[in-house]
Amino acid sequence: MDNSIISRLKGKGKYAAIAVVALLGILLLSLSGGGGDDAPEKDALIEYRERMESEVSELCESVDGVGRCRVFITFARGEASTYKGSTVIETRPPLVMGVTVVCEGGDSERVKGELVRMICAMFDIGTNRVAVMKLNS
Repeated sequence: MDNSIISRLKGKGKYAAIAVVALLGILLLSLSGGGGDDAPEKDALIEYRERMESEVSELCESVDGVGRCRVFITFARGEASTYKGSTVIETRPPLVMGVTVVCEGGDSERVKGELVRMICAMFDIGTNRVAVMKLNS
């Protein structure tokens, strides 16, 4: 009898696998690098993420049929600056890797489609980087 996590997930479907991968990613991020010189940058990224999640959530809730929602954003990298000598000539915001929206209307294909299109346009990411699911009652 094989009780591995993989064999248990095979019968649970793709959403269980997505949830496990997301949780593992969060765990790895929380375990990597503790404090040090980059702590202020991490704090700034956390504040930026929270602000973006709040704004995206508010925008999503304004779409007809969405209802209450929660948003989670993951980043491929933090803010990036380009230097010429010691002068910053360009600063780019954190690069969004993926967005998850959990909302009351998440079981509607119309709502899913509208949210995916909106988020893809906002962050210039592909549809494979956006997940929309139904919020637990």
